[in-house]
Amino acid sequence: MIKKLITLGTIASVVGMMAPALAVAQTNVSTSLTKDTEGGQTPIVKAKWEAYGETVDNKIVNGPLDYYQDASTSAGAQINPTGVKNDNRTIAGCAVVTDPDGLADITSSPGAVYMDVFYPNVDLGEHHTPLPDQSGEACGAFMQEDKMSKLSKADGIELFCDRVRSQNNNLPTFEDGYNYDEICAPDGELLKETAAVYCTTKDLSYEDPSGDYTIWAVAQDKTGNQGTLEKPLQYLPLTAFETDFTSIAYGPVRLDTHKIISGDLTWGNDKASVRNVGNTRLAMKVWQNDMGFGKTDGNWNVKYDARVGSNAPFANYWPETTTTLKDELDLSELDEMDFSILVSKFPPQHEDGSYSGSMILSAVSKPHISCISGG
Repeated sequence: MIKKLITLGTIASVVGMMAPALAVAQTNVSTSLTKDTEGGQTPIVKAKWEAYGETVDNKIVNGPLDYYQDASTSAGAQINPTGVKNDNRTIAGCAVVTDPDGLADITSSPGAVYMDVFYPNVDLGEHHTPLPDQSGEACGAFMQEDKMSKLSKADGIELFCDRVRSQNNNLPTFEDGYNYDEICAPDGELLKETAAVYCTTKDLSYEDPSGDYTIWAVAQDKTGNQGTLEKPLQYLPLTAFETDFTSIAYGPVRLDTHKIISGDLTWGNDKASVRNVGNTRLAMKVWQNDMGFGKTDGNWNVKYDARVGSNAPFANYWPETTTTLKDELDLSELDEMDFSILVSKFPPQHEDGSYSGSMILSAVSKPHISCISGG
C-alpha cells in the first residue's frame, strides 16, 4: 500500500513539472478595436521619382521595370525633349506608398494613387498647342493628373530596391524618416506587402517649355485623406529648328541692285520657312561665304541681308561673319525667312557669270516669356 502511494506521488510530481512546457502550444490573446469616426489615417508616400517611359527607339522594353533612367547623374529627374515636331517625350512617374489603415484603403475605390503635373512658371506663348489631356494654361498652372497602377510585389521590389537603388541611386526623393534601408529591409513593408510601388506614364510635348515641372505623387484613401510628396522634374532645354528649304537661289543679280528672295508661311513649298521644334524660344543665326566674289582694296565685293518674319528689319552681314537675326521664334512658331544680296563688283575670273556658295543656319536660345505678376 505504501509503495503504490509513492508511485502515484512520483507520477503526480512529474506531471506537475511538465505542465509549463505544454502551455506554449496554446496562448490566449485579447483583441480590441474602436469604431473609426474620423475618416482613418492619412496614406504615406514614402518615395517618388520620375524617369524615361521608354528606353530604346522610344519603345518601352520591359514595361515598368525600365522606369529608372533619366538624362543626368544629378540628383532628381532630368529629361530631354525629342526636338522633333509632334514626337512627344513619354515620362514615367512612380511612388512607394503605404497606408496605416492598410493598402486596401487605397486600392479600393475611390482610393487611388495619382501623379499630378504642373507647368513651369513661364508663359507658353500663343503658338504652343497643349496635348489633348493637358490644360494648356501657363505660369505654373496645373497641367494634368494621371492615375498610377500598382505593380506586383516582385516587380516593385525589383524596380525600386534593385534597379533604382543600384543604378540611379539619387533619382528618388524621400519623405522624412524613410530611405532605401527602411523601405527595402528584409522585414520592410514592400516585403510584407503593406506598402507597394505604383507607376504611370504620360507625355510631355516636344514643345512644352523647358524648366522645372512640379510633380506631386498623391495617395488618396477611400475617405478622401491624401498623402503627398512633391519634387520638380527638370525638362532640359533644347534649342532646335527645322527648315523646308536646302538652298537659296538668288537668280539673276544686277550690279549694285538689292535683290530680295522672300519666304512665306506655307510649309513645304519652294519658299523659305522655318519653325521652332525645340522647347526654348530661339533666335536664328546666319553665316555665308563670299560665293567667290572676293575683295577689292580689302573690302568685300558682296554683302547680304536676312530676317525672320516680314515685320522684322533686315540684318546686314558680310561674308564669313555670323549674325543673329531679330524677331525671335516662340515655342512651335513657324515664320518666313527672307534673304537678300547686294553685289558691288563682279570679278572678271567668272566668265560664265555663275557664282555658288554655302550658308550655315543655326540658332541661339532665348528666355521664355515672363509671366505677368499675379498670373
